[in-house]
Amino acid sequence: CLFLFLGVLILLVVFDTIYRLNPKFPLPFIQVLLGVGAGLLFGVGNLALDPSLFLALVIAPLNFREGQQSNVDDLMENWKVIAFLIFPLVFLTALGIGTLAGYLLPVEVPLSASFALGAALAPTDAVAFLVLSNRFAFPKRLETILTLEGLLNDASGLVVFQFAILALTTGSFSFVSAGTQFVWALVGGMLAGFFLAFGHRGLISLLEKLDAADIPGVLLLELSLPLLAYFVATYIGGSGIIAVVIAGLFQSKQLKKMTLFDARVNRVNQIVWDTLNFSLNGLVFLVFGYEFTRIIQPALRNPLISNGHLLGIVILLTISLFLLRFIGLLCLNAYRKARSSKSVCSVHELGILTFSGIKGSVSIATILLLPKFDSLIYSLILFTVGMVTLLSFLAGLFVLPRIAKQKNESPILEGSVRISILQVVVNELELDIEDAANPNGIYIVIGQYYRRIEHLYRQLMSVDMRKEVASLRLKLVEIEQKGLETAFAKEHLSLSSYRHYQNYLRILEQDINRDLVPTFKYLWLISRRVINKWYHEWISIGTSLRKRNQDATAQKNEYHPALSELFLANTAVIIQFLEKNQLRFSAEYIQQLKEFYLYQAQLIHAGIKVEDVIGRLKPESLDDLLRGYYLERKVVAEYEKYGHLSQMAAKQMRRNINQLESYALTEFNYF
Repeated sequence: CLFLFLGVLILLVVFDTIYRLNPKFPLPFIQVLLGVGAGLLFGVGNLALDPSLFLALVIAPLNFREGQQSNVDDLMENWKVIAFLIFPLVFLTALGIGTLAGYLLPVEVPLSASFALGAALAPTDAVAFLVLSNRFAFPKRLETILTLEGLLNDASGLVVFQFAILALTTGSFSFVSAGTQFVWALVGGMLAGFFLAFGHRGLISLLEKLDAADIPGVLLLELSLPLLAYFVATYIGGSGIIAVVIAGLFQSKQLKKMTLFDARVNRVNQIVWDTLNFSLNGLVFLVFGYEFTRIIQPALRNPLISNGHLLGIVILLTISLFLLRFIGLLCLNAYRKARSSKSVCSVHELGILTFSGIKGSVSIATILLLPKFDSLIYSLILFTVGMVTLLSFLAGLFVLPRIAKQKNESPILEGSVRISILQVVVNELELDIEDAANPNGIYIVIGQYYRRIEHLYRQLMSVDMRKEVASLRLKLVEIEQKGLETAFAKEHLSLSSYRHYQNYLRILEQDINRDLVPTFKYLWLISRRVINKWYHEWISIGTSLRKRNQDATAQKNEYHPALSELFLANTAVIIQFLEKNQLRFSAEYIQQLKEFYLYQAQLIHAGIKVEDVIGRLKPESLDDLLRGYYLERKVVAEYEKYGHLSQMAAKQMRRNINQLESYALTEFNYF
């Protein structure tokens, strides 16, 4: 189990790396594909998913966190539409798809088993939708409706599924009993979630009053809350999913206190949940792919049934699934239009709502709860659910880009104004140099602001221009690398200085947007640098003892003259190259880039250590950094006051300043 856990973590990192190197394919698609590959490679009989534990340990924490992030006001505002999607539409979809599947499948399927199939496919998958929503710019109202629908309709789908299982195993069905159980599942889940969230809050308040609350303890209590809510609700016969979501909603930001302790908890909490979300989301799609491989193979290997016939059935069921959803939404739209004399959604929005109703691992986990009976019918039901789930997921993955706007991965709100704000801060800091006893720290802070300005310039460009700029920066790194290798070959640099400059080149490479340059060209640049680095390290092993004292002495020196000369020489070549190519790019950007390189050269001439300039440019005193952040906050407030900056953009800039300041405070130790 330990090796399996470590293997999964490594795979998640591999998935993320593949996606970042080639973002043309969505990350969930890569994860599902590699999950399928793992199932085919390692076989399907070695591991078996426990659906109940999967729902409790993976889906429940994800739903809880999303409940925390949800807006309670949005829920109250759109509760009628959400109620329609999670109750009538789920029941109608379960009946419609179940009936159609029972009719189309080439064997006689019991009616209760058909309804179980439909119930597994009826609810949308919150995790799958939330991953997709990060890639597309949905209208705010639609995103709220779809998110809350995905969080809540798992409960109604599971209740319908349980009714079908009861009828299948007992051979009888009572509407009165089913209705009573449904009401209790809903009410019991809500009560469990409410009381546990209330108890959690009361316990934290008690610990605070006793001055016994600490961040690790509070965080562990919060992480245990979704699991406790799920299992308690399930134990009393309520809906575990409803309990988890309700508990999350009662932990939402609107209901939290604004104290220093809560702020500290929230900072750590955010990091932990982001890591947990990344891991669990990746696990969801990995399990999706692996279990999909496991459940479809028995039906595909059955010689009595044509695979082409089965494929036609699942395609028809997938189309029917989206069609039923569209018809239901259309009826709701017409009803609300008749009541309010206006349309709730446009045709375009109806299309987004329809194809956002994708299925995911919850459908597969649900159908795996089906008790085994007739082997052929059982395998066909599992095959149908697995294939329809996959096709609906792929449909949403590849249809939504055509009807929803693509999100800009680096959005800049009022970017030119933000550049102006940073430039004002630079001007203020330059005035401080005149009266400073030691201006070196101010020079370094100004250099940091120059880097931020250059970064904003790039983000404001069109995609085509950003591609040109990324290629330009790739060329600049090549110039730096060529100068380094030439200087080292002529023995102008020690091995220690060579390593310093290699780290500088690595920073420059990481600053290039890999999405905008050819992957092969980027990898070739990195591989050449790494190969050269390790080649020099290898050939220096024989003389390392002789040079160790020399390198150690060089590291203790305040300045590296040879390294400074190399940096200034490379800067001269780069400025000359920029002047020759300034007609190909934005004149304003080229000018800003030249100013940045000249400023770095100015730092060297002013006596700043070259390793600081080509490193993180960290000033020796915290005061200089805090002065810059103070000025930035001041200018942001002035721009917002006079209407030059929107409230949203000002909020984002203040959040960025807070993060930079918090990081700076942890980097400096004052006693």
